[in-house]
Amino acid sequence: MRIKGFIVLLASLSFFDGQSQGFLTKEEAIQIALEKNFNIKIAKNNIDIAEANTSKANLGFNPTVTATAGANYNLDNSKAIFQSGAETDLAFAASNSASTSIGINYVLFDGFNRQYNLERNLQTWSASQLNARFALESVLLQLFNAYYEVARIEVDYENLVEILAISKERLARAKVSYDYGVSTLLDISNAEVDVNTDSIAILDQQQLLANARHNLNFVLNGNIVDNFEVETDVIFAPLMSKEILLDELKSSNVNLLLAASDIRLSEIDQKLTTTSRLPTVSLNGDYGFNRSQNNSASFLDRANSNGFTGGLSLNWSVFDGGIRKVQEQNAKITQLNQKLNFDLTHQQILRDFENAWSDYQNRLVIWKALEQNVITSKLNFERSEERYKLRQITNLEFRQAQSNMINALTAQNRAKFTAKLSELQVYSVAGKIQEAIY
Repeated sequence: MRIKGFIVLLASLSFFDGQSQGFLTKEEAIQIALEKNFNIKIAKNNIDIAEANTSKANLGFNPTVTATAGANYNLDNSKAIFQSGAETDLAFAASNSASTSIGINYVLFDGFNRQYNLERNLQTWSASQLNARFALESVLLQLFNAYYEVARIEVDYENLVEILAISKERLARAKVSYDYGVSTLLDISNAEVDVNTDSIAILDQQQLLANARHNLNFVLNGNIVDNFEVETDVIFAPLMSKEILLDELKSSNVNLLLAASDIRLSEIDQKLTTTSRLPTVSLNGDYGFNRSQNNSASFLDRANSNGFTGGLSLNWSVFDGGIRKVQEQNAKITQLNQKLNFDLTHQQILRDFENAWSDYQNRLVIWKALEQNVITSKLNFERSEERYKLRQITNLEFRQAQSNMINALTAQNRAKFTAKLSELQVYSVAGKIQEAIY
């Protein structure tokens, strides 16, 4: 199966969930991981946050409107002497006032701070999508490491079951031969020991299989029961040429794309440090209403007023004590560091690709060689089995042939799945894992 695109949220999926027993295909495993894996969920949420931050409303492009209101009530004891010489004494004289206003403020120019922050947030949004892709590619690699481990152990388990069946048949033959006086009790004891040994190996394999299924469940964040089975077939895809993969690596590897995004962010941050050199111009307006009612000691009994106030303000930091200069210097150094980090990341990825490529080629050769070992060991076992039935070889020689066959099967099986994972690693480093055939 080939996977294309990334963060494809599937609207309707058939999940392998909550069944007592079943078969988990590769396609179902990918679907469940896309929907349920925690890292993918977190990455999607981070995209939503970054997208919301690109709104102009979040960066002060829109005007602000503020409404205020207030009221006061006073009880005063006062003695007033008027210009005419008359006097008055007031006890608990009441007075009150109320006011309300609505104001608007709009920043006309802020030294391009809003524009640069918008540019930065758009770049951060783009980076969040790259991080989501990184999360998905990492989950795919984790998923198939876990999936193929379950498959490998299942095949090993089936091989051990066959070996146990052979040992049980040998034990039954030894007992029949003993009844006819052909074999001895030692032959029966040796056969029983081998049956017990093979049975213990199966128990160990069952535990390994249970652990591998738990690990796969963890990646899927699913509710799959312990005794599910998986596909054990492996399809090796013809790789693109090494030169093509290397040529496309720079534009495909997500780590390199993130490093390039960091350079762009540092360039924007450097521009942001220059915004404080320019003034901020704001337009403001206010409409207010005031009412007051005074006590007897006041010249006015009551007063009402309302009106509009408008203005234009300019704020310019002429000298900030050298803070701006330090920030500009640090921004330049940060940008240089990001460029160095890009070069370092590029070198690391080239190294990882060379290692992955050579490892994959080596694993394929080993797998092919071990396939021949399996053929040879099976032929040797078949001959040994015939000779054992004719009592031409000893129990020990027969057991050795049996052990050689299971060892060859186990080694070949491990080599097959290791080679497939090495192939996926090549695609992963090249930034093409979503195009891999699973």
